[in-house]
Amino acid sequence: MSDPSKDAVDPTTKPLLTISGHERAVNGIAYLPGGLGRRLVTCSDDNTVRVWNVENGEQEGMSMKHGTYVQGLAVASDGKRILSGDDNKVLRVWDAGTHQPIAEWGGSVNSVCFSPDGTKLASAHDDESVRVFDVENGGLIRDPIEGHTFYVYSVVWSLDGAQIFAASWDTTLRCWDFDTGEGIGEFWTGHANHVMSISLSPDGTKLASPSFDKTVRFWAMDSGNPAVTARQPCVGSYILSIR
Repeated sequence: MSDPSKDAVDPTTKPLLTISGHERAVNGIAYLPGGLGRRLVTCSDDNTVRVWNVENGEQEGMSMKHGTYVQGLAVASDGKRILSGDDNKVLRVWDAGTHQPIAEWGGSVNSVCFSPDGTKLASAHDDESVRVFDVENGGLIRDPIEGHTFYVYSVVWSLDGAQIFAASWDTTLRCWDFDTGEGIGEFWTGHANHVMSISLSPDGTKLASPSFDKTVRFWAMDSGNPAVTARQPCVGSYILSIR
């Protein structure tokens, strides 16, 4: 296997657009399906969730407000629902068109992700667990998935909905079987600091993970082997989220 550091992705490409408007740190970001990919959703420590037009950088509609920091964000595959989780242990579902709240329930959440079929929701928690909820009634579908040794900060489903991948402040990632709640294989190691986020490639074969160690690492999903490392060029900057 080649040395990942030697295959580092060139990080010098200039941004096409810079969007400003949040008043504090941005914790999550996702494209909103529909509209030819022209809308982006973000959540922030300024207690809001916002929708942006990526062609002109302007905010669309009103901000969706929580009572405290908004830590996690997910969008339904049909683009009709936005889900956000805050530091007061509140998960809230929003209508993506009207920006009005539809439902909410408790959760101590850092990250949220809809299942591929849109019926389930996985969430990452400070108590080192992953939980799975029924989207319709808000009930837990199974016992919490446990095994990490520090905050679980991000979760994502496999394309077939059979596995859940989690990233943790314990510096590791792991694949979990949804049906049994058991870990599949070993913990994935390589980061030297907290892993802040995790993202699945469109073809479902690779995972990307940014970290407080100022790198983004790419992993082969079937084996957990590192594929390539992209190094953050801005000294002193941490990578908090990736899509």
